[in-house]
Amino acid sequence: MKHHLTIRRAILSLVLLAVAPAAFSQMSFAAGLGANFFRYETPYLTALAATYLYEYTEGVELNIGGEFAISTTEDDDGDTVPRFLLPANLGLNFVFPYNQVSVVFGTGITPVLFIDEESDPSFLMGPYAKGAVRVQVHPYMSWFVEVQQDLLIGGSDWINTGTRASSGIVFSFENR
Repeated sequence: MKHHLTIRRAILSLVLLAVAPAAFSQMSFAAGLGANFFRYETPYLTALAATYLYEYTEGVELNIGGEFAISTTEDDDGDTVPRFLLPANLGLNFVFPYNQVSVVFGTGITPVLFIDEESDPSFLMGPYAKGAVRVQVHPYMSWFVEVQQDLLIGGSDWINTGTRASSGIVFSFENR
């Protein structure tokens, strides 16, 4: 029995080694900063936005990403307290390249964890739509500007909207 497990692990390792270069060559990674206007009440600084982009087929990317956003407020005692917003994205990007510039339209679902000292943490989720422009600045890097509209269900307000704006760099592991 132990011998069969070793053979299975060896076969799985060989398959992963054979597939990894092809998967890695179609992979990109985006990192950026921005602002999140959650519920249009308080702007949040998006201190870190990271996204994994996998070219599913020509002109279509799988988008898996997350953000860490923070805002501060004063409590009744005059102390500064933080509020956190932790959104994630899972969706598809449709890329329309033209020379060194690409226009991107994306849609998908976004789960969000909202943490505020005044209330219990809230989990919200709903669809999003986004638009972006990417400008190739290096054979392996593109600068992007992106705006995303969220419609989130959950929390104490039940229906929540917000807009995210960010800018950063897409690092591509294939020479385009």
